[in-house]
Amino acid sequence: MLLAEFVHRPGVHCGSTALADALQVRGLGLSEAMAFGLGAGLGFYYLRSPALSPTFWIQGRHWPLEETACEVLGAPLRVCTSDDAVEAWAGVREALERGLAPILSTDLRFLPYWKTSTPFTGHRVVLAGYDEGRDVAWLGDTDRPELQGVPLADLERARASRGQPLGYTGRLWMEVDAPPRMPVWKDAVADALRRQARHMLLAQDGHSGISALERFSEELPTWPDAARDDSDRSWCFRFAYQSIEKRGTGGGNFRLLYARFLEEAGRYHPAVERFRLDSRMREIASSWTRLAKSFKDLSEGNGEDVPREVAALARDIARDERRLLEDIAARIS
Repeated sequence: MLLAEFVHRPGVHCGSTALADALQVRGLGLSEAMAFGLGAGLGFYYLRSPALSPTFWIQGRHWPLEETACEVLGAPLRVCTSDDAVEAWAGVREALERGLAPILSTDLRFLPYWKTSTPFTGHRVVLAGYDEGRDVAWLGDTDRPELQGVPLADLERARASRGQPLGYTGRLWMEVDAPPRMPVWKDAVADALRRQARHMLLAQDGHSGISALERFSEELPTWPDAARDDSDRSWCFRFAYQSIEKRGTGGGNFRLLYARFLEEAGRYHPAVERFRLDSRMREIASSWTRLAKSFKDLSEGNGEDVPREVAALARDIARDERRLLEDIAARIS
């Protein structure tokens, strides 16, 4: 079975591409950037533990993107989990039979086309169809121009994984439908922007949001000494580079994708253009890309010290993101 309505529009981000594809199937066409922005998609997570590989782990996407976007749009959403493999597979098959394109949470190391052994749970793909006779499921994923065929056993391993960073997600899948009426776009944009500012500014635990970004920028000079060994030290910087520039971020730690949302949002809400939110976010995205390049260089060298200018760049990014989000909180109504 393959959804006749499914048209995969490759983008640059796994989560928002899946959401945009799932909504497109149900008749609501959104750009990838708009789906990402309506989901208040910017996030920042910072984990530090000797049990991790690498010891330091950063990630720039807001995990509940799909739930947030559906709330903003008024779109029906059903989030499902199951510890039983048969039940979990039956659930997504039934969703397909109802004309939905379910979004699946996976560990990308078990999706053969990624060709990686690095665990990454929480990677979102959309299921477009399957053929049990041929033992294959077809997935829409990130910037890949074609649907990806994956053996059903591999898809089950990806859904059942207990890998980093999220651990076991219960074979989570989401069933998304289009909203019963078209949203008022100015109101939807304003709602999404306020949510974006709140979730980034209010978290004060040092693990998520701006507090995590500020903690990351302050602790960055300690990374070389805190790493377990030379291999881990190199991997810390290499993985940070990948998390910022690769792995479906679209470049600039998802900030470039969010800048595209802000540019589009300016058509609906005049304050977005008046306060130059899109151009300011593009500048922040550019800074993230420069930081990523420095991390790549550190991973390929001895990496024994973080240069002063690299640490200063990280602090500048934290400062600029805080100022932009505080402006959004104060000026968007």
